[in-house]
Amino acid sequence: MSLTSEPTLRMAMLAFSAVCVIWGVVKGIGRLVKLAVSAGAGVAAGWWFFRYAPGPLISGLSGFHADAIQWGAVICGVLAFWFCQRFLASLFTGESSAPSGARARTRAGFFSLVPTLLVLWAGAMAIRYSGGVARMRWVEQAATSRQADEMKTPPLLAQLRHGVSTGLLGQILDKVDPFHSRETSALGALLALQRNDAAWKNLIRQPRMAPLMQSGEFRSLLKDNDVIHALSYSFYSKLLTLPELTGAATSPAVRDALHALPLEDAIRSAIAGTPALPAIPRATVVQ
Repeated sequence: MSLTSEPTLRMAMLAFSAVCVIWGVVKGIGRLVKLAVSAGAGVAAGWWFFRYAPGPLISGLSGFHADAIQWGAVICGVLAFWFCQRFLASLFTGESSAPSGARARTRAGFFSLVPTLLVLWAGAMAIRYSGGVARMRWVEQAATSRQADEMKTPPLLAQLRHGVSTGLLGQILDKVDPFHSRETSALGALLALQRNDAAWKNLIRQPRMAPLMQSGEFRSLLKDNDVIHALSYSFYSKLLTLPELTGAATSPAVRDALHALPLEDAIRSAIAGTPALPAIPRATVVQ
């Protein structure tokens, strides 16, 4: 079983929840509340770095390392998490005392689920976004080098993103994802093929791309100046957070077309120039 597969990640999240409940019973929920608030502050800081980091900083980090922008957001989030933890610890004391009595322990274990779920949600959203950026850069590198074989081994962050976006875990997170990151990540991966004109033409000629190409929201993305600017400079962290991309992802036509499209096969065949997707069968005359 792969460590980045959906069943493994689901078991890891359940195990983390169980540990937090036990911790809440033994130590009380004060520390878990601090953990949840600090995690929220860390995610907000990472989101700010993704969305509002200056273009020259993104260019410099991307030139230093392909995944530097993601790790920069992680570092920013960790620092915010640490400072928030220290600040809350200086304000509140005595919350680590163990609850006494069976009723108090049961109540502490139950209420421990609230900050636990918040921390799990924040971590899952961070993985989805950072993994989406990693996949876009991965597609760009394969498209510019015109080597579909480079897509056999996706980056670790992209593998984790796939794990939290498929199966039962993916269905649950889709319902609590306010940014529709599953669809925006898929749109970004397709748009990244525009770095290679031949690969892009191969993609839009595929029969199963027709529903998406007929969508007005998707065609608007191809003409949007902010989207074009982000693609031109490989600012995938900003591309993933653009309101235009989120707006297109909420369209039922775009969402249904993306869910019906075998994304990885479509991208590989576009780069390789081979018709991996089956063409629409023609009618045959029986005499």
